[in-house]
Amino acid sequence: DIDECAIGSHNCSSAETCYNIQGSFRCLSFECPSNYRKVSDMRCERISCFNYLECQNTPVRITYYQLNFQTNIVVPAHIFRIGPSPAYAGDSIALTITSGNEEGFFSTRRLNAYTGIVYLQRQVKEPKDFLLDVEMKLWRQGTYTTFLAKIYIFITAHAY
Repeated sequence: DIDECAIGSHNCSSAETCYNIQGSFRCLSFECPSNYRKVSDMRCERISCFNYLECQNTPVRITYYQLNFQTNIVVPAHIFRIGPSPAYAGDSIALTITSGNEEGFFSTRRLNAYTGIVYLQRQVKEPKDFLLDVEMKLWRQGTYTTFLAKIYIFITAHAY
């Protein structure tokens, strides 16, 4: 594997981030939706919300992640762990994959009241890219807060 991102042999624009994968690379663009501001390369935070329902139902934070696996990964495979930081006694989370799982390759499961995982439940036989939106609703002291993880998953051919 040659890291095209490190040696500069990629064709990503200045507005994109180069992400190295096995045997290739991807050009990724991380934009914050309106009413969000970019607080780091991979994170957007909501600027404001105007009523209780909007505050409960729109994510307070959107974070981008990139994961790279080969087609020969053994399933079921825990690929991503999520939970509030810090977690407090009484916290409870609910995880939902809200988009990107139309073919049912992924699922979620709670490990305990405040930790959940995303796992690959079905073998991906061919190289394929996914963008999963995983919503975590945190129940803390009588209020729900929503967080969104946007997870780019690149399944590449395994090297023989």
